[in-house]
Amino acid sequence: MTLRKPAEPRKKPPSEASSSAEGRPDAPRWRRKPEERPEAILDGALIEFRTRGFSGARIEDIARHAGLSKGTVYLYFDSKEAMLQALVERTVKPIATALQQMAAQMLSAPAADMSVSAADMLRMMLQMAAQRTADSKVSAMPLLIIAEAGNFPELVHRYRTDVVEVVMQAVEGVIARGVENGEFRRNVTPHIAVRSFIGVILLQLIWNGVFLRSDEDPLPPEEITQSHLDLFLNGIVAEKEKN
Repeated sequence: MTLRKPAEPRKKPPSEASSSAEGRPDAPRWRRKPEERPEAILDGALIEFRTRGFSGARIEDIARHAGLSKGTVYLYFDSKEAMLQALVERTVKPIATALQQMAAQMLSAPAADMSVSAADMLRMMLQMAAQRTADSKVSAMPLLIIAEAGNFPELVHRYRTDVVEVVMQAVEGVIARGVENGEFRRNVTPHIAVRSFIGVILLQLIWNGVFLRSDEDPLPPEEITQSHLDLFLNGIVAEKEKN
């Protein structure tokens, strides 16, 4: 009796196999389109930076999160520094740009024709920043920069230029306009007052990222900003505005 070899399973044509895999929710991530890869790499970089720190993160682990090879990652980013800068531009820089635009719109109008008071503009700016930084992907960036300040001072310098100084100039301009039109006290120094104004955001980022206990929930951004605005504005608003 002659034994027959077991029939081999029919192999799907490449197009059929690819189509079938991509239709499943658990399809391998390496099948993602090339234009989707930079975002996947940055998501993987953020995971590694937060878990191991910037210095401890490895390209091969970032590639694994993205479902790509290490070589493919280098096609899009030539270093971890480039990834961190791209993360800043993706998460934090848009907030700085939005604040800059809000201030510019108000400051472009003559002081006598302002439709929004300086105090109201400061309220809107702080509330927007607080809401946006409540996102853990956003709040992670300042903490990473602070943690690596001693090892990578050039990253700190660039973050200050691209984010911190943009925000401070925007807020300082609004405070200065309030002093100019008599809404705020004449003895308020804008470039000093701005540090008190934005300090609450930085403190909350550090508190939630470092000091928050596992058994407590972070305070709602709305409550923090309302309390801070009440204290700050009552400290700088001119007496005639308070009465």
